[in-house]
Amino acid sequence: MSYKETTNELRERARRNYERVRNEIISEEKRSLLSEYRADDFDSVLFIVTAPRGGSSLLFDILRHHDATCSLDGEHDRWFTLDGIGYPALESDVVPADFDSFDRERLLTDLLAEVGATERSGDLTHRVDNTLVRLPLQFPDRDLPYEQIREQLLDGVPFEEILEGLGIPSLQYDEYAERDADSPFENETIEDRPFVSSHRHKRALTADDFDRTLVLKASGDAYRLPWIREQLFPETDVKVVHLTRNPAASINGLYDGWRLNRGFQTYNVGELDIDGYDGSLWCYDLPPGWARDGDLIDICLLQWTQAHRHILDGRDAFDDVLRVRFEDLLTDTRSVVQEIVEFAELGEGPLLSENVDDPNKVMTTKEPRHARWRDREDFVTNALDRADETYTDVVEDLGYTEESQWI
Repeated sequence: MSYKETTNELRERARRNYERVRNEIISEEKRSLLSEYRADDFDSVLFIVTAPRGGSSLLFDILRHHDATCSLDGEHDRWFTLDGIGYPALESDVVPADFDSFDRERLLTDLLAEVGATERSGDLTHRVDNTLVRLPLQFPDRDLPYEQIREQLLDGVPFEEILEGLGIPSLQYDEYAERDADSPFENETIEDRPFVSSHRHKRALTADDFDRTLVLKASGDAYRLPWIREQLFPETDVKVVHLTRNPAASINGLYDGWRLNRGFQTYNVGELDIDGYDGSLWCYDLPPGWARDGDLIDICLLQWTQAHRHILDGRDAFDDVLRVRFEDLLTDTRSVVQEIVEFAELGEGPLLSENVDDPNKVMTTKEPRHARWRDREDFVTNALDRADETYTDVVEDLGYTEESQWI
């Protein structure tokens, strides 16, 4: 069986199990809401777009604690993958603006399946439902005892203990992962690892929540902005935050993530022959011009360059775009977050204000540290020195020409 046939079979199995969970296992309230509403019923949507390892997980985690937002947990790429939007149906992560070979109503309903509203008290039922609808995407090759898992979660059994009982390594979840743990593993999923868990300040949606702002982030959106505007949310008030990060730090993070071998795998593209990588699955985004061979550091460079090139080229599809630097988010967190809150017209957010002062560590490959890329400075800068004109143009457009400011 070819890798494309394997991918399609995996997706079909995930869809079958997901439909069963959605129609039979989760709470009646959740089922009722999904029968009446879709993601485009929100009055406004805020997209965070960047290249992979650009800092969007940190920013998203802060904003999903705002009291006026609703959100998924982590990236929404899994729902596009489940609906066959992307590789191998398309040659890369680029989705043309006129691409309409998909079931729009189903996709928008799928996008809503795990969305919760931020509220200080939270809601156990939402967290349980959210866990259940995602399990078929995380482990599509397993027939899990979903009813039993639901009962255990509602009874307060720790999820990590449930995973252990099923023979599933908890390291696949960001909440339990040890950043430097030497525990490599690979298997194909619909949802990219490490899986991000629901925070405890979210509850199930109600009809009144659709006047809130839905916050979405996925690095793959860099390649589908015009399609999002024209095909997915043509009549919704959509605002975009373009988060930038200097190329050295991003590329260094990509290099670490590829070599981790227990997360960030996205595609089975066939046999790989990449110097510096001993895994079998592609990691992170699949940019145009990708190849199955070459040097890993050059692939990371391509991923950073093409993502930001496509964001810069696709931003005109939206009226409201705010560009912020991850470096500023690290050094002046409160001011940058306040700028985004005002841009998105979110208003006051007491819970967010608390989280800004002590943000969570999310989707890190190693312990966060400023300018960590300088640990392999010569290796990274040598790759940048041989980069092409497209890279140089992006660096200039984003204002990263002064290396002394790269942290």
